[in-house]
Amino acid sequence: MAGFRSYAWDPLLIISQMIAMQAIFYFGLGSILYFLAFLHVEEISLERVFISTHSEMLDLVTLIAYILNCFISSVGLWYVVQRSKQCLDFTITIHFWHFILTFVYAGFPRVAAWWGLTIVSVVLTTLLGEYLCRHTELQDIPIMGNREGTSTGGVP
Repeated sequence: MAGFRSYAWDPLLIISQMIAMQAIFYFGLGSILYFLAFLHVEEISLERVFISTHSEMLDLVTLIAYILNCFISSVGLWYVVQRSKQCLDFTITIHFWHFILTFVYAGFPRVAAWWGLTIVSVVLTTLLGEYLCRHTELQDIPIMGNREGTSTGGVP
């Protein structure tokens, strides 16, 4: 079954997309945290990325960074995944691995704000990613046309 978007099981593609999305998530979050910490004249540390037990680390800089990272991650979904049906799956996977890494680095997240921020991040990233992907999926596919992109009306 050849054709556009054949639905064959391709684990290498899925794994590479997961790795790419995880890299986009952490690169975006790290870049935003670095920029905001530079503006706010604070030191940057991994505690800002893997916050879990210290409620004082959930300050305005960290909250803004996580919310802005939703936009970067959703553009990553649009560019890497390109399917609105898979946006929720990849977003949950990103945040699942973030939970695992947070657990390894700082222990089980005990602060309610961490869970709230994670849920907001999942919802916002999924909705924005689905919007971008759906907008691309719903574009017209030209059937016949000349080189300038105008239709010939079915006349060869």
